[in-house]
Amino acid sequence: MAETTVTEKTQRLLHLDLLRLLAICLVIFNHTGNRGYMLFAECLDSPLHLLYMVFSIVCKIAVPLFFMISGALLLPKEESLKQLFSKRILRMVIVLVLISVPYYIWLKRANGLSPGSFFTYIYSSSASTSLWYLYSYLALLLMLPFLRKMVRSMQHKDYLYLFIGHIVLAGVLPCLEYCLWNGEITVHESFSPFLFTGQNVFYALMGYWLEHSMSEKTQTRKNIRLGIGFSAAAILATGLITSWYISVIGGGSGNSDPERFFQCFISVPAMTVYYLMKCTSSKITHPKIRNWITETGGAVFGVYLIEKFIRALTDSVFVFCAPVTGSLIASLLWTLTVLCAGLLIVLVLKHLPFVGRIVKKFI
Repeated sequence: MAETTVTEKTQRLLHLDLLRLLAICLVIFNHTGNRGYMLFAECLDSPLHLLYMVFSIVCKIAVPLFFMISGALLLPKEESLKQLFSKRILRMVIVLVLISVPYYIWLKRANGLSPGSFFTYIYSSSASTSLWYLYSYLALLLMLPFLRKMVRSMQHKDYLYLFIGHIVLAGVLPCLEYCLWNGEITVHESFSPFLFTGQNVFYALMGYWLEHSMSEKTQTRKNIRLGIGFSAAAILATGLITSWYISVIGGGSGNSDPERFFQCFISVPAMTVYYLMKCTSSKITHPKIRNWITETGGAVFGVYLIEKFIRALTDSVFVFCAPVTGSLIASLLWTLTVLCAGLLIVLVLKHLPFVGRIVKKFI
């Protein structure tokens, strides 16, 4: 999300901007809470319960897409440790601190404000729950020198091994543990194969694989159909284990973590969407449309940073629409409103004198 999109001064990659726009839409919808994202757990008896659940499961491809984009763009680069720290890590730390200030003031003002509590808060948690991604992204940046050396030596079979290992350890194993022992018995906490289970590293490596290591010969209709089929199966498996889990715990969002299994198999649809967008984006040839996608794709990180403020300010959109359209449609309209307002704000800021230079530097 926060990485430079181009090979610095060359042409942007259209499919990555399309993926950014899709991912930020899903992130915003994910933040609608009980109004939209958690409807599947709120309306267990509704005939639309399964539709709500599918929407919520699909939302979980957003963060994997952002990390895959980061891997596709950052892992091939050559840069010194000095460049990495001055150009990327320091920039992201500054962004995190600066955006945390208004969130901290807005969300914590009733509890009393002080510089000490601010820095303690952003060090140990975050000024806003939605900023967790920046911490995970910073961790990825710190590991870049090692990951870059890894991908230079990795072969196709190594990526397959990594992908299958992820499915087994992050997907099949947690589901089996719950099916067999209701989650009361889990693998030893010291068993932590981070390359398979750490989503920032795993998806960055998958992004590099899809972008740079897969041959163009694999971009066939048959493979696309296979990806869509496996994605449907992954979503179905997630829906089944989630439905069973909710039935066992005896309710929805009022009980513990109804989205507990959403991450188990989400790598399959996430990678399919990435692959599909890469294969089909070349069909968009109209210059104005391509320019619009490029311009708005470059504003996505800024939208992510401020979308929580915009959601609060546009709350009336949901309140007005919900009685007429129902909660899901109202949440989708609210999401679209937040996205459009966020893009407009960021694009205007980028074109303001002086302010635009600062925004472009950090966003």
